[in-house]
Amino acid sequence: PGLPRPHLQDAARLLRYLPISPPTSPPLDQACLDHTFKMQRASCLVNPRAGYETELNYTPTEAPLNLAVVGAGPAGLACATVAAERGHKVTLFDRSPSIGGQFNLAKQVPGKEEFYETLRYFTHKLASLPTISLQLATEADASTLAGYDRVVLATGVVPRSLSLPGWDHPKVASYVDVLQRRGAAGGGERRPATP
Repeated sequence: PGLPRPHLQDAARLLRYLPISPPTSPPLDQACLDHTFKMQRASCLVNPRAGYETELNYTPTEAPLNLAVVGAGPAGLACATVAAERGHKVTLFDRSPSIGGQFNLAKQVPGKEEFYETLRYFTHKLASLPTISLQLATEADASTLAGYDRVVLATGVVPRSLSLPGWDHPKVASYVDVLQRRGAAGGGERRPATP
């Protein structure tokens, strides 16, 4: 009767030991619920099989390749992990010192904390796949990518720039400026980006 009680009191500790389930339908609402409400096929930002489970099947490869995946954002992470699970050897490059790409900005937006869990899932997934070599803080150029059988470019998006009168005023800040603490919402002076 008294054995489960310590686990209930320290749920955070217990959660560290539970297996991490794959993000089959993270609460992102960009393509899953939005599409469903429009009577369109549901899809997912981080799980390419969502909505295509009977069509998109990942079978083991009969001809393993040496792959380079450039970009450790959501698409690069999904590509690298699926390729490794199929039997390919994968080197995953990102110039950032951490995985996640634009998710690292998105997870800071109030109400979008679920991006932390998606990145936690991929961190666990990468660690569980010995055929993935993670090369963070590494710029992948032509010489770096020479010798791979295939190269996948998953370098993400470039934030939109404004083309409105006054966009270059010191008190105008983009969402990137605000989330990277280079500017303040509401009129703080913008600071230059740090490399």
